[in-house]
Amino acid sequence: MDIFVEQIVKKKFSTKDYLIIAAIIIGGLALIFASFLIPAISFLVIVGVIFGAYYLISARNVEFEYSVTNGDITIDKIINRRSRKRVVSVDAHDIEDMGKFRPEIVKNKSGYTPYYTAQTDSGENSWYFCAHTSKYGNVLVVFDPEERVLEAIKPFMPRQVAFVVFGRH
Repeated sequence: MDIFVEQIVKKKFSTKDYLIIAAIIIGGLALIFASFLIPAISFLVIVGVIFGAYYLISARNVEFEYSVTNGDITIDKIINRRSRKRVVSVDAHDIEDMGKFRPEIVKNKSGYTPYYTAQTDSGENSWYFCAHTSKYGNVLVVFDPEERVLEAIKPFMPRQVAFVVFGRH
């Protein structure tokens, strides 16, 4: 029986996102006011700045899609519902460690590349897993799975890791 589960998680805006948006607006206004020095091109600059600002600000709307297909865990980043980029793809058999995320885990796993694909940048109330892949190397993925995603991953994990994470169930 094939197992396929997917979940979409919307990333919440952080202080960093609001600062980036403010910088885009201030930079855009500065360019518009500077364009008034050359009246012949000011209309084109205004249109370009408005379009560019809209594009950059809307790019802050990020969602992550978790897909589990027969033990293959794929996480994609969806930017403003207009583009999709693969963040990481891991076989659940390659998971070496998994559990509730704590910030000190990143320090303890210094040889691993962290991928934050959770609702918040801090990863509070999130899960993590560590794995080694041939394409991405050692990865530490922070994510916010629903119970059904965890249940889809569990049968494909190494037995020892699943026992430590989930117990005897």
